[in-house]
Order: sequence, then structure tokens, then C-alpha cells
Amino acid sequence: MTRRPSARSEIILALLFGAVPLAFIAGVVLFQMAKNVPDARKARADTVAAFATVRAVGAVDEAIQDAERGQRGYLLTARDDYLQPYLAAKQRLPQLMIGLQGAVAGDNAQQQRVLRLQSHVTTKLDELAATIAAMRQHGFEAAKSIVETDLGQQSMNEITGDLAAIGEVANAQLTGRLDTAADAEGRVTATFIFGSSVAALGLLVGALLLARAVQRATTSEATLLATLDSVREGVAAFDHRGRLRVWNVRFTAILGSTDPGLRADAPLPPGAAALGERLRDLTAPSRAAAQPGLSEFAGEEGRRVEIFHSPAGEGGQVVTLLDVTDRRKTEEILAQAQKLEALGRMTGGVAHDFNNLLTVIIGGLGLLRGSIAGDTAARQRVDMMSSAAERATRLIRQLLAFARRQPLQPDVVNLGPAIQEALPLIRRAVGENVTVEWVTGAGLWNTTVDATEFQAAVLNLAINGRDAMPAGGKLTIELGNAALDDAYAAQHAEVQPGQYVMFAITDTGTGMDAATLAQALDPFFTTKPPGEGTGLGLPQVYGFVKQSGGHLKIYSEPGEGTTVKLYLPRSLAQKTAARPVAAIAAAGHETVLLVDDDEIVRDTVALMLEDLGYAVIEAHGGAEALEILRRGDQIDLLFTDVVMPGPVSGRQLADEARTLDPGLRVLFTSGYTENAIVHHGRLDPGLELLSKPYGREQLAAKLRRVLDAPRKPPDSAAES
Repeated sequence: MTRRPSARSEIILALLFGAVPLAFIAGVVLFQMAKNVPDARKARADTVAAFATVRAVGAVDEAIQDAERGQRGYLLTARDDYLQPYLAAKQRLPQLMIGLQGAVAGDNAQQQRVLRLQSHVTTKLDELAATIAAMRQHGFEAAKSIVETDLGQQSMNEITGDLAAIGEVANAQLTGRLDTAADAEGRVTATFIFGSSVAALGLLVGALLLARAVQRATTSEATLLATLDSVREGVAAFDHRGRLRVWNVRFTAILGSTDPGLRADAPLPPGAAALGERLRDLTAPSRAAAQPGLSEFAGEEGRRVEIFHSPAGEGGQVVTLLDVTDRRKTEEILAQAQKLEALGRMTGGVAHDFNNLLTVIIGGLGLLRGSIAGDTAARQRVDMMSSAAERATRLIRQLLAFARRQPLQPDVVNLGPAIQEALPLIRRAVGENVTVEWVTGAGLWNTTVDATEFQAAVLNLAINGRDAMPAGGKLTIELGNAALDDAYAAQHAEVQPGQYVMFAITDTGTGMDAATLAQALDPFFTTKPPGEGTGLGLPQVYGFVKQSGGHLKIYSEPGEGTTVKLYLPRSLAQKTAARPVAAIAAAGHETVLLVDDDEIVRDTVALMLEDLGYAVIEAHGGAEALEILRRGDQIDLLFTDVVMPGPVSGRQLADEARTLDPGLRVLFTSGYTENAIVHHGRLDPGLELLSKPYGREQLAAKLRRVLDAPRKPPDSAAES
């Protein structure tokens, strides 16, 4: 490796030109760069973060006020154009809340306040929507009756309080951080004063120390070079002519060359051109301002290098290179995980109650449909309401899927038959303008996956591909075996090396640029016009794949189309027999013990069960259900909610019930299972679950499947 000239000759030249004080001052500057400047930079960054929180609070407050103003104007005038502020605020509030969540990332107390704010905002928007709907359907008095409940005022007060609390904390943080920044600047000044004083003293004693320094120079030079070679950063020093004077091994490794040759008038070596150009671009403004510079270089294949440039004495410069590729990937994964966890907590908090309400709505509409069979107009209205309820159900399931909170029922399956079953539906969904082709490799491995959710994910991807080809095109589906090695896993921190079953879907559409591709998996991000997409399609697929232990990769370029690859872990087990599909029962004669703490849900489900011909015994909680079971009544099936208040949960009730009657059939239901019967995103073995919301037909089919299954012997029933 090339090294700088003899340290002895440099010291003698420095003495001849009076360089000792300058060298000492340069050392003070380096100390400033190593200690005070990073502190000041951090203080500025913290101040910016606090400003961002304050701005986000103001934006959310403004949006809520706009929504309420639009609703009020509509109620007073009954004119749709007065709703524009409400509609605009409703559209931008999700992104504003995500921005506020990001602004307080890392502050658990602030995050909790934001979560409470989200709940109150949801309540307020629901109240506004309810008054608008009442105004449209029943007139001003109906809307007025909702307003007079004071629910909106209460939620607005809660929102105001939440925003004030978040803003007060942010302002307090801002004040503290401004003080910290002032302290950092004071330390910079004090350090320069101290450095100047010490430099003056150094001039007096420098002559005495110089002789000893010369004697040690040769040894120190070797030690310094060995030390530089041992650090993880690439370090290099340039003189005032731009000539490389000293560097370590890591510096050349990052450049990808054994002889960088970074002089402005010399050709750059292969592999170092782009990074060398970035170094030269950074040098000019940094020299002119006599200030250090920090930037980041994004190279090919996702390589990221942090460049820190510091002016040195006599026009020289010190450059530090740090390869931060792995750190940036880890930060991106962590940010995605934090976003996912925040959305999961929010979604789980509302899914249970929301799905209970949808169960009542869907069940009630099903019963109503049967009673108005001859009224075509009424049936059309019921169908419209059913369609809206189904859309709400899909939205909740999409959110749960993205947040990895949906209960999966995986089986060992071969994806070839699963894709063949889905192909007719895919072709109908994409339309005649899109040609669908599929290719499968020989000897396709099995995988463990929820086949129904996998087919839903495939349909989601196919619809995305269709939307990317408005003038038509070709959609290619491919299945094959794949092995992800250690090298691939090193570039994708969330991947475990091993064997996978690979599913790929490729369209010939418009493709995505790098900026769009970077946000493709973000919840609620969509390039579709307003009203044509929720931004949950790809996030739902991503959540399902991650919950299944797999990996998702997107390849796309503008004008070249898009390929989405799903990697699902290989299973060495034999293919599971297909789950039996029970026919919808027109009638039933068994006795069902129905347990649900929600009275409206319980009454609705009881009506559906009785309409199907079953005898129903109702219990409002686990303790009451146990009393009924201990009486010795003939019960054919226990149908219980999972999440119930009180000392006896749904899972505890089932365990105790099977102690009393080991062969008792049990069917669980829930709008959000949490960890009671679902672990690691998968339903516990041997359990049956009917997820809320559900209608009469789904209930009938599930009941017959459970009741018609062979009765388990006492020992195996107890184990499940």
C-alpha cells in the first residue's frame, strides 16, 4: 500500500513554515468535529422532530375542524357542496395520523396519546358520518337528534384535550432541545477559546517537545497506520492539491480499488468513479464554507456509503467513509415493524366491537331477506345494505391481514392445484383484455399455508396487475421451487436461508419508479385516483406472507411492468386432505348452548339458529354457561365467543366444558381473537373458529361441519 512521505521530513518542514500552532489548532478543530458538532447536530435534529410534532398536531386539529365545518354547513343548507371540507378532511386524516405517529416515534407516552387521539377521531368521524347519513335519509330533525346526544361534542372535547396534551409535551421538548442546542453552541465557543489558549502555550513549549517528537515520529507513524487499518471506517487525508496522502485498508475496500488515485486531473479507477465524483462534489462547498460536510452515497444494488468530509489545515481535507448499507436496511425493517405494530394495536382495538356490530347487521339483513321474498324493491334495498356490510368486512380483514392479526388455518398444500382452482376467478376478475398464462415447475414442493387466504392474495395481485394495464396486456403466473441462500439472506435481514415454494406474478403494465416502489407496501398508499383504491391490497398480501413465515419481493421499472414474488417455506409433510365442505343445512334439530356477552349479538345469532331449526339455550357469560352445563342439560354443541369479560373466558369455558363432557363439540367465534386461541397468527390445532362477522349461510355450513364430524374419544377431546 502507498504511504505518505517520512514523518521526520514533514515535521521539519512544518517547523520551517511555523506549522506547529496551525497543527495544534487543526487538532482542536478535529476535536470539535468529533464531540461538539455531533452534539449540536443531534440537538438540531431533535428540535426539527419536535417542530414536526407541533406541525402535525396543528394539521390534525385543522382537518378535524374542517370536517366539522363541512358537516355543519351541510346540515344547515342541505347542499352537497358544503360537504367538501368534510370530505377533504376525511380523506387526508389517515395520512395526517400516520404522520403524527411517525413524528412521535420513539416516545412511548406520546404514542399512547396518539392512539387515544386516533380512537377519539374515529368516534368523531363516525358521529359526523351518522348525522350526514341521517340528514340524507330522514331529514334535518333526524340529524339534529344525533347532534343533541352530545356524543360529537364529547369526542371533540376529547380530541382537543389529546391534541393539547401532545402539543404541550412537544412544546416542552422543543424548549428543552433549544436549550440543549444553545449549550452545544456555547461548548463550541468555549472549546475554541480554550484551544486558542493552549495553542499559544504550545508555541512556548513546542521547541522543547519537538526534539523528542522527532525521535518518536517514525515509531508513531507505523502505529498510527496500523490503527487506521484496524478501524471499521474508511479514512483518508488529502493535501491542498487534492493528492491522496494517507489512507487505510477499509477506505480502498469501500472504493473497490487497491489504488484509488482520486486526484482531480487523474482518471478514476473502475468501480470508484461514482463515489469519487461524490467526493469531489462535496469538497468544493465544504472548502468554501470552511465547514465539515456529511452526505450519503447511494450506489448500485442498494449499497449505501456515508461520507464525512472535514477541511484540514492548509487546504487539505480528511474524508471518512462508512458503509451503512446493513444499518439502513435494518432501520427500514424496524420502521416497517413499528408501523405494523402501531396499526396492529389500533386495528385490534376496534376489530372486536366492529365485527360484533357487523355480525348483527349481516345476520339481521339475512333474516330480513327471508321475510320479504316477494317484495322486489325491499329486497334490492336489503341487497344494497348487505353489499355495504360486506365491503366493511373486507376492509377490517384487510387491516387485520396487514397487521398480521388475522387467524390463519394453515394446511400442508401443493400450490399447483390451488392456483388451478383460482384461475377461472382470476380470468373473470382481470377481464378479456388481459391474457392470463401460468407456468409451473416439475416436482413442486408442498408448503404450509392457509389456502383460502393464499388464493385471496393471488386475486389481489392479479387485480393490481390488471389496473396497471388499462389498455390490456399479459399476466404471467409462475410456480416453482427456490432456495434462498446465505448471500440473499444477508441482503434481506428478515429472510431465513432455506428452501421455499416460489409464486411469481408478472404484468406488462406501466411499472413503478424507485420512489413509488419504496412506498408500495405502506398502508393506505395508492397511486389510484381517489375512491378507486384503499391502499391496502399489497400491504394485505405482505402481512399474509410474513404471517405465514415467508418473504415478499417486488421488481419493477417504469414502462417495463412489475413482478411480485412470494416465497413460502417448504414443508416436508404430506399434503393435508381437503377440508370437508358442509352443505348449507335447511334445518337442524340439535341443541346449541350460545354464549356471548353482547346482548344484541346474542339475540341476533339466536334468531338465526332458531330459523335454521336448532334449539337454543342462551348464556350471557362463561360463568352462567358453566352453571347450565353442570345442570346436566342435553347440549350438542357449545357455541361461544372467545373474548368475554368476567372470570371465565371463552377458552376457559371450553376447557371446563370438555372436563364435564369430554366429547362435547365446541365452536368458537370472535371478531378479534388476540392470543386466546390463536398463537403466532395460527389457530391452535384441534379448534374450530367462525370469525365474525358471518351470515346465516356461513353459520349453517360451519355448524353442520362441526356437528357432523366424528365425535372425538374422551382422551383426544381433552387434549385438544
